[in-house]
Amino acid sequence: MKKRLLRLFAPQPTLLDEEILDIQTLYLFRIKLLEAILLTAALVGLGTWLLEYTEILPGDRLYTPMVLVYSLVNAIGYLILKYSTTDRYLFAMHLCIFSALLTFSVMSTSLLYDEFRFIWFFLLSFAAFMLGGKWYGMTVSFLILGILYTEFFMTDLHFSGFGLFSFTTSLLTFNAFSLIFLNKIEQDSLTMRTHIHAEVEKRKAQESIVEKIQKEDITDLKEGYFWDTKRKTLSHENQTIALTQKEQQLLALLLKNTNHCVTFEDIQVVLWEEKYDEEISIPSVKVQVTKLRKKLPKGCIKNVYGCGYIFHS
Repeated sequence: MKKRLLRLFAPQPTLLDEEILDIQTLYLFRIKLLEAILLTAALVGLGTWLLEYTEILPGDRLYTPMVLVYSLVNAIGYLILKYSTTDRYLFAMHLCIFSALLTFSVMSTSLLYDEFRFIWFFLLSFAAFMLGGKWYGMTVSFLILGILYTEFFMTDLHFSGFGLFSFTTSLLTFNAFSLIFLNKIEQDSLTMRTHIHAEVEKRKAQESIVEKIQKEDITDLKEGYFWDTKRKTLSHENQTIALTQKEQQLLALLLKNTNHCVTFEDIQVVLWEEKYDEEISIPSVKVQVTKLRKKLPKGCIKNVYGCGYIFHS
């Protein structure tokens, strides 16, 4: 009996553990993504600087040293994120995003021959959304637009007004889709966290029941009914069924003598603590048994002619 109850109420960790693992995996994914971005930016920046320094690629007196600084900053961010004993994710993320923002801003005014230089701002906006969330991504996107419009009116970008308008429209459209996508992810995450909380509470309840079963405090009455011997409570499908004091005493007496007849006299003494009187006791006992039967699985309390009642397990 105890083994069957333990199997029935044993906590099932699979679902909860998998969902917690999903959250941990998402966080680890962001860390690994940031590490990859930082390392890639450091290597690409260093390679670009070497090509410009050796004049394989045309350089610029401001942009070329800026690329070297950008490479070193990202290398430092990578090392901090990779080997720091404390959580430096936010610091490394800000380092990555704002160093790129500064470098790409210099690039937009320096490499005028590069017609595709503004694409890097799209990649920067995408990285901000992926690494920092929707509001961080929106903030970076508006910073990008602010920088570009300032440079457009203050310097010669070799970029038409229509081109800037197209870039702005594209970036805002991308931001709108990103917001919708991330909102959906956040809603799903909230639902998952709520479900995890419910699963945690369910597991605690299951562990409590298992502990009671192991201590033999719980008795299975069939059909999902359980009797808590210690607390003297009856439950069905985790819902407590209200019992009067006499119903509790009667059920406890019947369960104590499971599969054995309990006489009217025994019931009289336990419930009323009075001497047995057949004319008074039998009707009173029958009333209590009838009331108790309505709260238990059908057929578990049987009449025994000439004796009293018996509880069948």
